[in-house]
Amino acid sequence: MSGLAFEGHDEPNKQAEIDTARESLERGEAHLHAKPFHPAWGIEPWIKWATITRAMEATGARPGESVLDLGCGEGWTTLFLAEAGFRPTGLDLAPARVEMAATRARRWGSAASFEVGDMDLFDLGRTFDGVLLYDALHHSVRQAQVLRRAAAHLRPGGWIVIGEPSWLHGVSPHARRTSRELGWVERGISVRALRRDCAAAGLVELERVFEPTRPFTRRGLGFGLELARLSLATFAVAPHASVWLVGRLGGGDRPAPPSAV
Repeated sequence: MSGLAFEGHDEPNKQAEIDTARESLERGEAHLHAKPFHPAWGIEPWIKWATITRAMEATGARPGESVLDLGCGEGWTTLFLAEAGFRPTGLDLAPARVEMAATRARRWGSAASFEVGDMDLFDLGRTFDGVLLYDALHHSVRQAQVLRRAAAHLRPGGWIVIGEPSWLHGVSPHARRTSRELGWVERGISVRALRRDCAAAGLVELERVFEPTRPFTRRGLGFGLELARLSLATFAVAPHASVWLVGRLGGGDRPAPPSAV
């Protein structure tokens, strides 16, 4: 399957994602077009972007490299990659999300490009220097297959950054409600299974990256809560903290990370 546009799908959960995005676009819901700037999203996307930036530094990623943003949604990460000097291509299952992303790219004057495709099956016919797989793998029931497809689109030695909700997501009330009401797949991701499937896909030098804490205003209580959350996220799992893993495809040299100044 290529990245060509399609509107129908024979898997109910995937068709539900396509339909939800189309309905949101037709209703003109501003929070989808404005992510991550709209107040409805809070500060979460900015914490995630800070982590993505650090994770990419750990891989030795360099501006000018080509990046596949897999499961890009409305494309804010793709556009941020372009602003950071990379050459990104975003891919998403839902044509309406890709339409939202392309509209924003035109508004920004961005060179970011977008494709419609199923992350389980896609074949763009080319390879990239890196892959970003953020907040998308947990919507697929074919984790190992997605990672094989991602690896197949990497050049030898190319890097990958993965950021997904932990196994807590699978038991959270919000995820269960979303799955029940919208029909999406909402899984949690375990580090052990993620490492196993990455290794099976030919990804090596796998390394964890850990999320920073949130800003706080109350020095005592605020600091205590953030310290507890950071400790839990580092040594176990914590609500809202993603599981982050970086690696590269075997068979090529990995550039050294930039030195600290």
